Amino acid sequence: MLPTIVLGHLPGGDGWSARLARIGVDVTMSGAAEDTPETVAAARAAAPHLAVKARMGDAGALAGSRGIIVETEGAVPEGLYRLGPGEDAVVAVEPDAPLEDVMVVARYVLGRAREGVPSALWVVAAPGMDRIDPELAAAKIQVLVTGAQQARLYLAKEQFDI
Repeated sequence: MLPTIVLGHLPGGDGWSARLARIGVDVTMSGAAEDTPETVAAARAAAPHLAVKARMGDAGALAGSRGIIVETEGAVPEGLYRLGPGEDAVVAVEPDAPLEDVMVVARYVLGRAREGVPSALWVVAAPGMDRIDPELAAAKIQVLVTGAQQARLYLAKEQFDI
């Protein structure tokens, strides 16, 4: 419920997967602007317990893979999940804004979750994180993850109180 994912790519290119796993995202990624089967494999090796997001214009090279979410406007091979513009997502952190407050993010995510089906809602960092300092990008992703976790806890509490 309320899975966290970073859209777009990250500063410095690939090599982000282990760091994202330590931060606590639900879906890791290489960080590259355009993934290859090799960057996807490296992201998976760095965080084997997480699903991996790939950014590829042509995801055909990933045919037969499992646990991969492809951020694309195009088609993806059978068995892969396409993350495209039509997804239900709440943008919780943005690259051009000051560092967000965790509880503000949690309240925003909670409000959006109550409007629909929380299990169908992605909690995302907006594209463009590649334009900011890597440490600021990591801090924003940490806010994203912690805010989503707080929203999940509150939703769980509501369910138990019913």
